[in-house]
Amino acid sequence: MRVVAPAAACVQVDGLSGRRYTARDGIYETSERDGRALLAAGGFLPSLSGATSRSTGYRCQACGFGAFIKTCSRCGGLCERE
Repeated sequence: MRVVAPAAACVQVDGLSGRRYTARDGIYETSERDGRALLAAGGFLPSLSGATSRSTGYRCQACGFGAFIKTCSRCGGLCERE
């Protein structure tokens, strides 16, 4: 089970099973039991989409805002692929 710790400064957690988990990119790969315990302590489930790359989006030519669609949500201008 993948879980994100409640605080960014938390690098390692000890599960109820006695196993110590170390975060990779802020995400812990835990057993079901330890994952549920971390969720109860304030952790949360990570996004299913994974990390987002800057090269996957568009950049507004008018205001420079980054977007994932071709029309800027900030000013309404046209965006070009980065």
